[in-house]
Amino acid sequence: MVYWLEFVYSPPGFYGKDIAIDIVSAIVVLLIGIFSFRNFFLNKKNKKHLFLGAAFVLLGLSFVVKILTNVLSRAEEWSSKQLLISMFGRDILTSYTMIPAAGFLVYALLTLFGFYIIYALSSKDELSMNYLIIAYFILISTYFTRFTYFILYLTAFIFLLALSRRYFLEYKKNSYKNTFFLCMSFSIITLSQFAFIFTSTNHMLYVLAEFIQLIGYLFLLYTFVMVLRNATNATKTK
Repeated sequence: MVYWLEFVYSPPGFYGKDIAIDIVSAIVVLLIGIFSFRNFFLNKKNKKHLFLGAAFVLLGLSFVVKILTNVLSRAEEWSSKQLLISMFGRDILTSYTMIPAAGFLVYALLTLFGFYIIYALSSKDELSMNYLIIAYFILISTYFTRFTYFILYLTAFIFLLALSRRYFLEYKKNSYKNTFFLCMSFSIITLSQFAFIFTSTNHMLYVLAEFIQLIGYLFLLYTFVMVLRNATNATKTK
């Protein structure tokens, strides 16, 4: 069984462009992590920014792993694989094609850890619910050993949907503009994860999901820049 075919969803003509989009997404997410760390250094009493920065760094690393996995999956031509078969036998093909599967597993774990930390930081007094989600995450992580791709996006969708709902309810209470932007950003990213779920049945959805996800992260970066600017202005006025 050639595992790598199950994890490369880029339709013909889009390969390379999706890697470019993922590179931009990785840079954007890592920048958000840097801005979160800067917020922490402006106010070290608020350790949420420290953990938030760590969460976005994990998401950035997940994109790096995804990019490397995608490149390695396509770097070798079929003739090279045929050469490996002729030299070492057909059994070598299974080991060779397990590289993308292992890369996808690491990508999945980093992504879900990142989203979980962001979700957990948004909670106030729902600790018991967080424990249930951790238990669910552990079960899903175990299931990932079977490399069922859509479980990743389904789990990410659940995290982000709950997160978007929290920010929406918070916005209804305080009507803060930044809270609204956070709600919109995570809602867009939530939509992208929903689209990713169905990429095996329609590969063009992969293209749509990639662009939606990038827009969501760019909007989120804009929000974090605004938050950092407000924090800097508030510090200067003191």
